[in-house]
Parts: sequence; structure tokens; C-alpha cells
Amino acid sequence: MKFFKASTILLALGGILAGFVNGLLGAGGGIIIVFVLSKLIKEGDSRDIFANALCVMLPLSIVSCTVYVLNGSTSFGGFSIFIIPAILGGLLGGFLLCKINTFFLKKLFAALVAISGVLLFFR
Repeated sequence: MKFFKASTILLALGGILAGFVNGLLGAGGGIIIVFVLSKLIKEGDSRDIFANALCVMLPLSIVSCTVYVLNGSTSFGGFSIFIIPAILGGLLGGFLLCKINTFFLKKLFAALVAISGVLLFFR
């Protein structure tokens, strides 16, 4: 019997937790993926961490969205106004990812997570 490396187990647990949080809350799975990958990837470019988190979040979000739609929990009028601006913002963010200093990216991500958490906590 072949034993798994600790990193494989951590990735699998992180994936399960990210899927659970994303399905339960509709967001937050990417934060977990970034956290797990940042613990495993000590050297290298943090852009890889953000890019890999996005690649994981696409299928994860599709699955969560499908479940929400099948359960009747989605208002098409409510999210339709966000589609085009979100796509444009995603294109701009993906372009800028290659241009911005990784130290700044890490600080920006941490600030966004912290501010979002505080605002949601006191809402």
C-alpha cells in the first residue's frame, strides 16, 4: 500500500473544505485554496498560487451554481447585471496579475480578506 505525502493529504483536505465553504456560503473557497497553496509553496512566484486558485474555483463555482439553480435559489435578474462587468474585471485582473509586484499582491489579498471579514462580521 502506497502512502500519500502530507502535501497530497493537505491538498485534498483543502479542496474538500474549499468546496464545502463555496457551496455553503457561495464564496470563500478561493481564499482557502490560496491559503493551502501558500503553505505548500514556500518558494516561487505567488502569482502561481493565485492563478491555480482561480483554475480550481472555475469548476467549483460551476458545480455550486448548478446546485443553487436546481434548488431554485438563484435569481437570474439579481445576478445578470454583474455578468458583463465581472467578465471585464476578470480580464483586467488577469492581465494585471502579470504586471503587479507579488509583495503588493499578497498585501492586497490580505487586506481584501480582512476588510471583507470585518464588514461581514459587523453587518
